[in-house]
Amino acid sequence: MPLSFRDIGDPSGAPVVLLHALGNTGRTWDAFATELAARGRRVIVPDLRGHGRSPRPGHYTYALMREDVTALLDRQGVGTVDLVGHSMGGHIAWLIAQHRPGRVRRLVIEDAPPPPRDAAGEAALRARTAHAGGQPVMALFQEFLDLRRARGMDRGAIRPVIDGLRSPDPVWWRKLPLVTAETLVVSGGPGSPVSRSLLAEVAATVPRGSFLAIDAGHYVHRTEPERFGAAVTAFLR
Repeated sequence: MPLSFRDIGDPSGAPVVLLHALGNTGRTWDAFATELAARGRRVIVPDLRGHGRSPRPGHYTYALMREDVTALLDRQGVGTVDLVGHSMGGHIAWLIAQHRPGRVRRLVIEDAPPPPRDAAGEAALRARTAHAGGQPVMALFQEFLDLRRARGMDRGAIRPVIDGLRSPDPVWWRKLPLVTAETLVVSGGPGSPVSRSLLAEVAATVPRGSFLAIDAGHYVHRTEPERFGAAVTAFLR
């Protein structure tokens, strides 16, 4: 499915793709995209399906979103890329790196919740969410509500995307060692609903993985843009 996207910076620069979270659009990356473009990078920023100016087909799975992004790169004649993904966008970036490892040079995952390994992991995730008192999670839902009111997203995307990260997926965990890209996993620290220790475990499972915690909550690139920008641009050297 063709996605709406922006393509900025040096057309001959090394390409980097920025993937947004559920309830956002590519505009969440405006400041960081400008910073990368100023450093000579070609920056591709799509609105993912059901969001912003992209189509709303009514069907939402992570596999479909993965193929949307790879099809976009194919149409633009882009081969190997750096991928930066936040939350939902991070999970899509993981899937691209697992299924098309030769296509991803460097991978940055910002506070993207990994799916549970099994039923016990699913129960632990639900307990962790309940223990958080709902406050961090409700802050994320406010983002969805704001975008829905502005008619900026398809409300039908919310449930399948969330369920896709709550359902056990042992295959996803088994495929982590297939990721060949040098990988940076960024945690938002204790203010985020995503477990820091779980993200550190994910980073340790990837052959060339590294881990960074920035105490910023779930939206690291917006809450701590200078720290996030410095760390990620250095990593994407």
